[in-house]
Amino acid sequence: MATNNIPFELSDYVLRKAFTLAAQHQGWLNDTNIIAAVSGGGDSTSLLWMAAKFIHAHITALHVHHGMRPDADSDAEYVHHLAESLGCEFVCQRVHVPESRLRGESLEVTGRRLRHECIIQTAQSLNVHTVLLGHNRDDLAETVLFNLLRGTGIRGAVGITECTQLDGVRLCRPLLTFRRHTLREILRVRGIDWREDSTNANEAFTRNYIRRKLIPEIEAHINSHVIDHLADFGQDMRLIREREDSDSTTLFTECREAEYPLTLNIRRLRQLDQHSLALVIREAGRRLSLRTLSRERCSDLAETISRSGRFTFQWTDGVTLTAQHGTLIFEDKRGNNHDYTGH
Repeated sequence: MATNNIPFELSDYVLRKAFTLAAQHQGWLNDTNIIAAVSGGGDSTSLLWMAAKFIHAHITALHVHHGMRPDADSDAEYVHHLAESLGCEFVCQRVHVPESRLRGESLEVTGRRLRHECIIQTAQSLNVHTVLLGHNRDDLAETVLFNLLRGTGIRGAVGITECTQLDGVRLCRPLLTFRRHTLREILRVRGIDWREDSTNANEAFTRNYIRRKLIPEIEAHINSHVIDHLADFGQDMRLIREREDSDSTTLFTECREAEYPLTLNIRRLRQLDQHSLALVIREAGRRLSLRTLSRERCSDLAETISRSGRFTFQWTDGVTLTAQHGTLIFEDKRGNNHDYTGH
């Protein structure tokens, strides 16, 4: 493993400071048990190397085996050897993507969903509360641009959040300040190998097209610092989203009359401006785990609430909103039990 002539900006001293600062900011620096999700690519390999070197914790390298590429077995074997060489435990979980594909899902989306579910389930089974993911600054910028091109609102403009809490597990991303090429250079100067996913070169996938074609064109002809600008924009939007989330919670609580079924007070809703009314509508949808309404349909619902005393609105299959006697009732026939008092 090469360690001579390492540039200062890639030295252990600089990397330790940046990595532990992220861990402290995200609240897991003193955790005793941590899972790192490791595909074997340059990002997750750097993640595991830094976690093992700079964090005093029991670290488990979790590899999700999709089994869809010819080199999937060798990827798993590589991560196994890497984990052992760094003194980490290794867990490999297999998922079956084609068989689990839902109607309307691409294989890419199915794989991402199964990987996410597998990470949460493994953390719960090992009683680990923090999982580290290898998203970097380029990923953040690309996601912001992708969401903007799809017509996102504030939530999508955030791109990738530093930490996400789900089912008692924190998904944390300590590499969001690192560029993708920097993470690979960290490994290269130390003689550490990584695996390249051949599907990342397939520009039929929108994210790959943005990464390999669109952003390089923008860098060459519009702004060479587009990655940093998009990433900074996403971080600015995160602050706005946090304030909006706080406002949504407050307004939703003020408008709620009952929890089962979820019932809102129409008179109170009509006292709100259109933006605040949209916040309450989206908050109700999130608490019911509903698909987010498009901007147009959300505006239509807000307008209907403002002018109609009695109406029925179909949110999605199995979920209907009925306005009557001054209340707006969410009728959920999907057979789900939701805790409407929290996220």
